[in-house]
Amino acid sequence: MDSPPLPSLQTVAMPAGWEHHAAPAATLLDGLGSPLAWWGISAVLIAAGIALRRRRPCLAVSLAVAASLTLALAANGLVDDAYIQFRYAANLAAGHGPVFNAGERIEGASGGVWIVLLGLTSAVTGCDPAVAGRILSLAAGVLATAAAATVGGTLGGRESAAASALLWAALPTPALYAATGLETTAFALALWALAAAALSERRSLAVAAGALVATLRPEGVLLGACALPFWGRLGRAARLALGSLLASFVLTAGVRLLYYGLPVPRSALVKGVTAAAGIGPGLAYLGQALIEWWPLLLAAPWIARRHRAALPVLCPVGAWTLLVVARGGDWMPGGRYLLPLLVLLVAGAGAALTEGTGRLGRVILIASVAWGLVLLAPIERPSRSPVGASWRAMAEHRVQSRWWESIGTWLRGTLPADATLASGPSGALPYAARLRTFDMFGLCSEVTHRHEGAAGHRLWGIEEAIAGRPDLVYPGQRLPQIDDWGAILGAARRPVYDTPGFAQAYRPLGIVHGAEYHLDLLRDVLWVRSDLDLNRQGAADRIGGRAAERPDADGQRKSRRTR
Repeated sequence: MDSPPLPSLQTVAMPAGWEHHAAPAATLLDGLGSPLAWWGISAVLIAAGIALRRRRPCLAVSLAVAASLTLALAANGLVDDAYIQFRYAANLAAGHGPVFNAGERIEGASGGVWIVLLGLTSAVTGCDPAVAGRILSLAAGVLATAAAATVGGTLGGRESAAASALLWAALPTPALYAATGLETTAFALALWALAAAALSERRSLAVAAGALVATLRPEGVLLGACALPFWGRLGRAARLALGSLLASFVLTAGVRLLYYGLPVPRSALVKGVTAAAGIGPGLAYLGQALIEWWPLLLAAPWIARRHRAALPVLCPVGAWTLLVVARGGDWMPGGRYLLPLLVLLVAGAGAALTEGTGRLGRVILIASVAWGLVLLAPIERPSRSPVGASWRAMAEHRVQSRWWESIGTWLRGTLPADATLASGPSGALPYAARLRTFDMFGLCSEVTHRHEGAAGHRLWGIEEAIAGRPDLVYPGQRLPQIDDWGAILGAARRPVYDTPGFAQAYRPLGIVHGAEYHLDLLRDVLWVRSDLDLNRQGAADRIGGRAAERPDADGQRKSRRTR
């Protein structure tokens, strides 16, 4: 059966520098200087910390804390999922409740109390939730490094405190997520605080940390449940932390059930149960994380020798790691779902360094720090070399987020406020557009008809979205970044043209932008309802539209104004 002919394509050319003023959240840290400069400062701080860890351990900890901030600025992490949390927080601050769309009680984000914190911060200060989220997560990342030092000091003294802080500061995972605005760094801080409280018998801190672990991430309850059989081995503070964790989960599960109709986030059920990717991708995810953390595995024998005392920690961490592998891991870089495992490895490595391991201890510290800095080197050009591999992986997500936030800002100034959108990636674009949105990935919108593919990764709900006749449809798949609009449009139509009635109801709109640096996106396609006239809003005049070209079905090019 022949494919339908390519439709004619209207294009809109965005002016130079468009993304930098249309994506304020994504470009928040861009004005602070070169990533390479921040990375260089981080390397110097960490090297000085390693040199001083024995003679001046307190100073070494301070250097590690400073390095964790500078390396976070160098990584400048940002992912589309963070904007989903920002949207929930924005609606909460506006009085609509923690929802994706006003009036729809679906919990498609798993940030828990982090979303509440962002919403309250925005409501009190007037700060945009995205800006608040990125700044607060940076602060949480710095505090997590200090908390790692506290745990290391309790386990092995002041030199261990310095070693633990330096190890954590130089790891790719904390650095990549410190500026994203996700709850990741806050959850890492809660895990370190829980460990510190349990080891030092600080009961008030234990109660607070246990509550945060339960309410920041859904896996908190699994960690607590797997530790419960070891109740008799726990100290008083650890018992208080575990009791606080379980009680907080029961309370939040009840609130969720009453408000959303489910005791856990819908996103956790869809991505973890209904549409789990499977053990193959999960093993690949674990393998990639261990490649980033491999020097820490040299401390595994030290942990194994103390396995009896560590069982209340080893069992929860092991159970969660197995579940992450079984459900298919995650599509983001850095192994963020394996934070409990990473905290365990860093704590073990930091303590092992001061217990007579001698040369091996120095190898663990220097190799881990050096490998982390190698992976995080801000080298932009594609390469098979590990130098800059983690930085480039996150940079691609940041560029995508900036592009989608920019398109959303343009749509907000182009369309009426009551326009509707159906989107695959439902973070930055819907957040910036402020339009009512159907999430075709099926996390933030109720999807009952399952399109081919897994929810959270593919267009699970495209047929239901189109049935609702949204004004715009944005599948968000990768398109070839070339000048051949015929090839671009051919790729853009593949995920949508099999949907009944789509070809008759929607026409393509091309977005064109000049490159500002190597990783930039240059071409994209939105699908606009055929009877919707964008010209009534003066789209071309607002964004500096100029004469653009379109390919007809036969591939010939003709000039056409955007208005």
